[in-house]
Amino acid sequence: MITALTLAAVVAEEMDPDQQKTLIDNALPIAGLFVLVLGVAMFFLWRSMSKQIKKIDPALPDGPDDREQAQDQEITEDAVERGEAGDDSSR
Repeated sequence: MITALTLAAVVAEEMDPDQQKTLIDNALPIAGLFVLVLGVAMFFLWRSMSKQIKKIDPALPDGPDDREQAQDQEITEDAVERGEAGDDSSR
């Protein structure tokens, strides 16, 4: 059984450099079209997601992650205050 890598190596050896350049040049419009289609798809996905995000009610109750982040923020602020108080006493 011939693997794809072996087959690719055989094809690359037999291909004329001019023929290879022509093949690459002919692939450019297809690749450009593919990138353009991906860009258009990304635009429509972005637009759809922004509409969905606008529908979210900002008055939703906090979830567990929000409470943990608030606690982390409090702990960090307390540590900064204690650190600043410790710096003042050492001077």
